[in-house]
Amino acid sequence: MIRTTLRMAALGAGTLLALSTLASPPSLAQAPAGGAVAFTNARIIDGTGRAPIERGTLVLTNGRISAVGPTASVTIPAGAQRIDAAGKTIVPGFVNAHAHLNVDKGATLPVRDDLIRRLKVYAMYGVTSNVSLGSTPADEIEGIKLMQEQDHAGLDRARLYTAGLNAVGKTPEEARASVNRLADLKVHSIKFHINGNPNDMNEATWGAIIDESKKRGLTTSVHVYYHKDAKAAMDHGVNIIAHSIRDQDVTPALIAEMKQKNVSYIPTLTRDLSVFVYETTPDFLKDPFFQRGIALYREQIPIVTAPEWQEKVRKDPTAAQIKKAIVQAERNVKLLSDGGVTIAMGTDSGVASNPGRWQGYFEQVEMEMMNKAGMTPMQVIVAATGNGAKIFGLKQVGTLETGNWGDLVVLRANPLDNIRNTRMIDSVWIGGAKLADVKPVTETR
Repeated sequence: MIRTTLRMAALGAGTLLALSTLASPPSLAQAPAGGAVAFTNARIIDGTGRAPIERGTLVLTNGRISAVGPTASVTIPAGAQRIDAAGKTIVPGFVNAHAHLNVDKGATLPVRDDLIRRLKVYAMYGVTSNVSLGSTPADEIEGIKLMQEQDHAGLDRARLYTAGLNAVGKTPEEARASVNRLADLKVHSIKFHINGNPNDMNEATWGAIIDESKKRGLTTSVHVYYHKDAKAAMDHGVNIIAHSIRDQDVTPALIAEMKQKNVSYIPTLTRDLSVFVYETTPDFLKDPFFQRGIALYREQIPIVTAPEWQEKVRKDPTAAQIKKAIVQAERNVKLLSDGGVTIAMGTDSGVASNPGRWQGYFEQVEMEMMNKAGMTPMQVIVAATGNGAKIFGLKQVGTLETGNWGDLVVLRANPLDNIRNTRMIDSVWIGGAKLADVKPVTETR
């Protein structure tokens, strides 16, 4: 009842303003003059983990990277637009390996328009690709259509790779049918849940999801909390652990098995942060960098700042549990990273039923939290770029390599000096086009 009342209040307060600014969203893409763009004198971090190029040149032609390397080794095409990036750092566009692109039940925009505005907000924060691991019936089909339309130069929003609805079933036969329905819709991957409670699908049923997904050539990811459930899913051949293990230290045996089976890990630390952080009003709501996304965020701010909501969070035993569990999650990120397991950045942002998981902003917070948990800035950047693309088989994104799409972020400071410098965004480019609505914001520390 509290959530419904607050949500209606929030929508009432923000709908008119949101509609006036978003019902006919402006184009965010600016086509490059002349057809080719050359960034010169830049520090280039390519997302592979290789050492940065300290004085490099990167050329975009027809939406793709046509050359990248030390300045002396790159020939700039005649007539190319030259951008002097001295003092700046170029990184790949960030890949959110665990997103959600859902519309709220009370949304007044057409579903397609609502999803596009969310993808544009992701892009404003440098997040140029998102793997959505859970649609709702209202947005599944439009999300798949958007995914099928995005392979072209000059895209004016973040890319989307969607799993559609999560695979489910009461029996193995129903589970296989669920996977086949999704595969026939041409989803990018399959996601399922093991929550560690009596309402879960039994092992034979979720095992059938993994097996049928393999037959259809689809990657599988699993929502878990407990170490034993992660181990069981791995025994059946799951590809990705899509949330942190939060009940105990990951064991050396599990780490070894993850490496041997090439199982990847997405911590989603900000997901857990969002469960308890609204006990009070967090300071970041006033941060100018947060305010960059206010056209979208204003719809949920009244919900999470309402006294009734905050009192509910303070009394919620789950919030108290997660406040402790996040400490274990952070410890496990360090153990797994040190153990050589492939880590990808993901946030679980955008779930329609969970306000306060800010699409765009929380990906930036996630990178900071991963660094504080013990990953180096370079490890975090690779997790947030090349690794996210690799674990889901995303084609031609995630790294700054010849032939890939020109999806990149130009930063005004070096993120290897301080991971928060990923917030120092000078410009964002997707498919070789600069996003017009991304304005530099002075970072607050």
